[in-house]
Amino acid sequence: MKAEGKVSKKANGTSKRPVDISGEQVEASNTSDDNIMGRAKQDPAAVSLQKRSQAAVKLLRRAGVPDDLDWVVPEATQGYEGMGTTSNSGQVHPYHFTKSMARLAEEAGVKIITEARVTSINSSTTRDRVPPGQRQSTLGSITYRSSGGQLHELPASHAVLAAGPWTQRLLPSAPISGLRAHSVTIRPSRPVSAYALFTSITLPGGKAHAAPEIYARPDAEIYACGEGDTLVPLPETTEDVVVDQSRCDTIVEQVGHVSEELRDGEVTARQACYLPVCEGSGGPYIGEVREMKGLILAAGHSCWGIQNGPATGKLVSEIVMDGKAKSAKLGKLDPMVSL
Repeated sequence: MKAEGKVSKKANGTSKRPVDISGEQVEASNTSDDNIMGRAKQDPAAVSLQKRSQAAVKLLRRAGVPDDLDWVVPEATQGYEGMGTTSNSGQVHPYHFTKSMARLAEEAGVKIITEARVTSINSSTTRDRVPPGQRQSTLGSITYRSSGGQLHELPASHAVLAAGPWTQRLLPSAPISGLRAHSVTIRPSRPVSAYALFTSITLPGGKAHAAPEIYARPDAEIYACGEGDTLVPLPETTEDVVVDQSRCDTIVEQVGHVSEELRDGEVTARQACYLPVCEGSGGPYIGEVREMKGLILAAGHSCWGIQNGPATGKLVSEIVMDGKAKSAKLGKLDPMVSL
């Protein structure tokens, strides 16, 4: 999984380059289930701290940097603004979290088919003239191609379309497109305290800025991501995603200006993925679509998929089993209202 994995109640360097930092301290605990899920479990107070000169410490204090956030470059740090604490923010490792959720689902009797691609969503009935308040068609089945290339048709009364940036391939009316985002993982030169940093870096010349995001993970690894781009169209599958090495190198260079520990660390992965971006300011979309009775859309979460995915799953389950969402008012998130 190529995502930061931040969860929060708020859903929203060695060179002398000025850096403004907003930060959140991620939650710490030590239960076995949390270790399986990959939640950030470090106690910042227990992390070994690098000794800095008294002058460097004064620079960090003057900028408002917390005592245990000792892995940012003092001379380059102009300011710090806290955004959260361990009481309202945390982090999960996206890969471990999703794998654990899938395992729990299988233990409950769900059959998960991997390396398969849905090719069509099929209706059982279609109306040319639609009475008020009724759908144009009713869901009948799903056709998918298995890893061996065979086509299979799966009868269904309900289906949840959660295809992220690929949603429009199956539901052309969905205003969801893909935005490519690059990221890297770095093993720092020493253990660092558990913070998520949202930076603003002034580049040489003072006219351009960069804003890489930096997330300390519990497995002695740092995740960092840069800005998105639309230079390469959305490919057919995740395996076909093109990684621009130069963009990854740019992220590594930028975060190296924020932290010596990152500059001197080992880059363990250079990667890219596509975010499902909704047109305008809408989304995500959660609920039954206007075109087909039984087809439920759950997509368009942008970079907040890990944060809002579990709640989306609960709402979708209520729509399927109870006929409507009960845990929250969907409002403009409901495709029947906004699309």
